[in-house]
Amino acid sequence: MPVKNTRVNCITPDYPPMKGGVARYLSSLSAASGFRMNVYVPIEHPEPVGSEVKKIKFWWPVWPKWLPLVKRILDLKREGGLLVSHVFPVGTAAWLARLLGGPEYVLLFHGTDLQRVKSAWKLWLLKRVCGRARAMVVNSQATGRILTRFIPGAHYSVITPGVWPGQKKDKVLGREELGLDEQTKVVLAVCRLVDRKGIDTLIQAMEQLRAQFPEAQLAVVGDGPLYKAWSDLAELLQVPVTWVRRADDELVNKWYAAADIFCLPGQEKADDIEGFGIVYLEAATHGLPVIAGQGGGVAEAVLDGVTGLVVPPAVESVKQALARLLNNASLREQMGRAGRQRALSEFDWADRWIDFDKLINGSSIVDFKNDMAVVIPCWNHARELDLTLQALSQQTLQPAEVLVVDDASEDDPRSVVMKYQDRLPIKYLRLEKNSGAPAARNKGAELTKSEFILFLDAEVVLRPQALWLMREALEKEPDAALAYGDFYWSYKLFKARDWDVSALRRINYIHTTALIRRNQLIPFDESLKKFQDWDLWLSVAGRGSRGVYIPQVLFKVLGERQAGMSKWLPAFVYGLPWPIFGWTPKTVSGYKKAEQIIRAKHGI
Repeated sequence: MPVKNTRVNCITPDYPPMKGGVARYLSSLSAASGFRMNVYVPIEHPEPVGSEVKKIKFWWPVWPKWLPLVKRILDLKREGGLLVSHVFPVGTAAWLARLLGGPEYVLLFHGTDLQRVKSAWKLWLLKRVCGRARAMVVNSQATGRILTRFIPGAHYSVITPGVWPGQKKDKVLGREELGLDEQTKVVLAVCRLVDRKGIDTLIQAMEQLRAQFPEAQLAVVGDGPLYKAWSDLAELLQVPVTWVRRADDELVNKWYAAADIFCLPGQEKADDIEGFGIVYLEAATHGLPVIAGQGGGVAEAVLDGVTGLVVPPAVESVKQALARLLNNASLREQMGRAGRQRALSEFDWADRWIDFDKLINGSSIVDFKNDMAVVIPCWNHARELDLTLQALSQQTLQPAEVLVVDDASEDDPRSVVMKYQDRLPIKYLRLEKNSGAPAARNKGAELTKSEFILFLDAEVVLRPQALWLMREALEKEPDAALAYGDFYWSYKLFKARDWDVSALRRINYIHTTALIRRNQLIPFDESLKKFQDWDLWLSVAGRGSRGVYIPQVLFKVLGERQAGMSKWLPAFVYGLPWPIFGWTPKTVSGYKKAEQIIRAKHGI
């Protein structure tokens, strides 16, 4: 997608050669722009700096010390849009400049900046700065939730950090260059050595695993104020640690290549949280399985059980996670492969620059009216329903209606629904007898009224922007009947494709979780036990309507339980000549029979 050749200005005290997630985020964004982003840093900023960086006067001796910024921002009015990466004090200066006729500005929140709003004065100021902003951006849905605690109903965009696509460095070569042998199992952490990173927890976990895994070695790349304390701890516990305190990108990449596991058991602190955790994505691009501590936006960077393990940041939990991966090479490979695929397909820096450019220089985000209904059929999936509703409550575009249709479950989905009554416009309906998912969906469609409808199985977890992306697609293509995308089923990625009726008649490539215009909806065939979604899409195609494909992963189907959904098996299993073996697996025979019903119904 082309972007306009318009410059963007960013004022920040946090930029390379300084270390940390904020500096890395902004410098990557500048690179993605083709260095069309002017970056303004304080005169005192350390060298070296890039050609895109200009040093200006941020401070003066009297209060308010940041007042010189106001004049500088006023001077920027003729030079392009303004990105503010620190709400205090740069955002305060941008707000005052705007009151005086200065440029519009976009606020970028990272998480920790909001954790430091601890007084009535700071809260008052935050509301004023946000109230005048052209748009607000958060680096994760978790940061967005913090923002809405301070400013209920705040409208924001989630633009997570990205990664740069690149060739994965050879592991054997990386180990040779670092002097590591083949038998060593390297557990790697890359971070600034500050309290919330949890390196002390990692050292203690490694100490408890020393007897079981004598070949395991810990390497910590990074520096910071706690180096002395943590190196003393490792020496006290007799845990061998390779400390790499000074490392350029090339050396860091060698360690990523040589490692077997990436482990950073970070933890939330009162005024310091992991807003997203870009380092987890960087590890994933190198094909490493990740162990991460719960908290902040970590669950958005690491898919628990798919690309890694997200655990409580306690010694015992970290120890168990490490033991699980150290013991299982195939699991390490599986998670590493899934993590790299996800990082490269979903977190491209070029896409993030396009989003910023639209916000700062283009039209603001389309403010869709609240016109979506979400219908959730549920049968014996109360535990999974909790995860489904949690993800739904975190959508950047919220639905107008949510209806959970309990298909005579034996567990208790109603109690789960009650937990979300203050977070979602949600209702609950229980059917007297188990009637199947098609009947439950049809009942939900009958009892909702919104212009658009999404059928969301009670074991599907949406990405934060899934509803917005589908609704945007249908807004851009008013003649399309439905919008759909890619998804994960457990660790397996399922790629859809552009709408193609001939391909659809061969095989279904669209999941039930697609946003449909109500006036295009055809009731589900309640006689079908399988392939109800395929039947619906073929019926939609049969009357000349079409869908629009979104080439992004929109959701994950939880694969741990199979009640209520077809079991997935690799495609080749269904093509095997089972009759010559004198036996056909029940799953395969059921699949074949259901497929024949669909093909006969649609004349395929």
